[in-house]
Amino acid sequence: MKITRRQLRKLISESMYDPMHGMKSLEEPYQGKIMSVIDNPESAEEDLKQFHHLGDTVADYKDPRPGMPDDSYAGVDDQKEQYLKDAGKYIAPYLPGFLNLPQAIIDAVVEFVFLSSNPTLHIQIDVDGLEEDIGENMFYRASNYPDRNLPENADAVKIVDSYRDNPKNHDAKYYEIYTPEGTYEGVNPFSKIDPYFDPNSNLAGHRTADGQTGFHEGFREEYHKVTTKPEHKIDSYTVERAFIEMMRDLRPDHQEEVIN
Repeated sequence: MKITRRQLRKLISESMYDPMHGMKSLEEPYQGKIMSVIDNPESAEEDLKQFHHLGDTVADYKDPRPGMPDDSYAGVDDQKEQYLKDAGKYIAPYLPGFLNLPQAIIDAVVEFVFLSSNPTLHIQIDVDGLEEDIGENMFYRASNYPDRNLPENADAVKIVDSYRDNPKNHDAKYYEIYTPEGTYEGVNPFSKIDPYFDPNSNLAGHRTADGQTGFHEGFREEYHKVTTKPEHKIDSYTVERAFIEMMRDLRPDHQEEVIN
């Protein structure tokens, strides 16, 4: 099921109340000053709450939904939660059982897929799998210097370079994910589910949240436990290829960069 990011956001927003309508109605200079903090991904949570409340006071904000407080910060949080919940339904067909994951992992994947800026999959060619189809030693002949420059290897170089330079033109079965990169609210969403992250750790590498570890150890390893697709339970490469196919359908603007 192919759907663009814009189509998904339009589909969801059509049925959702906009808790920012009060902010949008503010006149200058109030709107500019307040929105400069709210729109800043580096703003602290307490600052966001304070400026939301300030804007609500100036605009005399009222939330018409039953049970919701007259608080645009709470409204935005509720809207995001609903967005993430609805968007996850588009991922589940590619990753059966996805919605059985803990909510924090679902949120991280949805943020990467639909909300991240400049999403890029750094991928590796499955050399054995590729050579089964294009011929033995073809990858080696196209990669090893100085063999790559020999006239008799020109065809091998042309074929392999196509898989390197234009991965989206080829079946995802030939690739594995090394690391995903993308930014939402100032961070790689997968870094938020790095299971080894501990700011107080004695190990320097664990004091910084890592998106690569978050993808493989935080998401993929947990997905193996809950998936309803048998091959996804035991084969990490099958999961990664399903993820690549999903990105090609749901985020056709994403980039793929081959690293080997």
